Amino acid sequence: MKPNQLFQTLAIVFVLAFIGFPFSCFAQESKEEEKILYLGYGSNMSEEYMKEYAPSLDYVMNAQLPNYEIQFRKYSTNMKGGISSIIEKPGGMVYAVLYWISKKEMEALDILEDVPLGIYKRETFQVLGDDGKWYAADLYRVANPKGPYTPSKQYLDIMIAGATEHNINKDWITRLKKARAELD
Repeated sequence: MKPNQLFQTLAIVFVLAFIGFPFSCFAQESKEEEKILYLGYGSNMSEEYMKEYAPSLDYVMNAQLPNYEIQFRKYSTNMKGGISSIIEKPGGMVYAVLYWISKKEMEALDILEDVPLGIYKRETFQVLGDDGKWYAADLYRVANPKGPYTPSKQYLDIMIAGATEHNINKDWITRLKKARAELD
């Protein structure tokens, strides 16, 4: 390219940038926003609850996380009781729900879940979908579990609603309802 042609090309680019020409139209970007596969257990099984924080939430299927169990290892002053985390337990099983969530909303959930403060951590686990296949899915768990604490009534109500909504394991729903009834 001759110096004069280079100058003209740069001048055109400068003028277009100055007037706000959308150069992104030249990019080979995906039209769909990047999504993250998320495993919701505890209160995050409830779509109504989750859609408050992640409107892009899209249910995929139910899933299980083997060799873990749900325990109430964080105290919530807002909910006045224990809220759940997963804890390793050989032979244990966590019943949960897989969702697609936009990457942008997952990053906002990180803040809501106090990941930057080190209260929760987001990690990727291999989970077994109801279709019999294994998936890599992100989930939140308490970084430094304490307790266990008596579960929050409000929290258990949200868990039960989510488990019922997605027809999670019947025995698990029965256990949750029994734990809730014991708190009355």
